[in-house]
Amino acid sequence: MDVLPLLIDAREAIEFARSNRITTDAMMALIVATISRDGYSNSEIRAALDIGPVYRVTHLKRVGLALSEDEMELWHQNPSRITFGHVRAIWKFPREDREKMLRDLLLVQTPVSEFERIARGEVEDVDCDVNRYATLMGEVLGRGVRIKYDKSKKVGSITLDFFT
Repeated sequence: MDVLPLLIDAREAIEFARSNRITTDAMMALIVATISRDGYSNSEIRAALDIGPVYRVTHLKRVGLALSEDEMELWHQNPSRITFGHVRAIWKFPREDREKMLRDLLLVQTPVSEFERIARGEVEDVDCDVNRYATLMGEVLGRGVRIKYDKSKKVGSITLDFFT
């Protein structure tokens, strides 16, 4: 896979964007951040790069300016595992936390909504190891226990096996 370009200034970034195919969101974030560092406004960046929605430039600029070169390269090399939504959710975290989160994301695919929840500070205190709960309940009750749990809706059912 290709590596991110080394861009010196806004002129070079705009020229690169116009003459090359932008293959990932990480590459576009790098280009937008480079242009932004040279003092271009969001509307000027949108016009130079032909980006439609205003919010897209804002998000690209935030993550492009916040992420380190290593984090940008990691994102660029793994665009299907680390999405724009993931980096939008974690750009505010300290660098050491971001890099760990991105590397963990490569091992275990985590939904963007969970990253957004963590970014908002909503830590889920509920232990959702349903199989462990079923085993523990079965040992205590002396009966077979089955638990069905829908994590997205936070609802479920418990079934107890018994005889006469």
